Amino acid sequence: MTGNEPLTASTAARELQRQLGWEVSPRDISLLFYSRELPDERAPVVGGRRIIDRELLPEIANALRRKGCLRRRAER
Repeated sequence: MTGNEPLTASTAARELQRQLGWEVSPRDISLLFYSRELPDERAPVVGGRRIIDRELLPEIANALRRKGCLRRRAER
């Protein structure tokens, strides 16, 4: 995968886990868009998968922090 390819919720979660060192749930990422905490139009659902631009990762991380959705890896 190159640095410019869009992500799915699962691949975005893995990327954020790698960057932050915290557990990130793909479901929590999807819920940010379904609940309109992040603009749904910036990550449309195509073919049943949410397409997320890598540029959104910092916004997603901040929203997950605000909601308390980031968990230490050892908590699992």
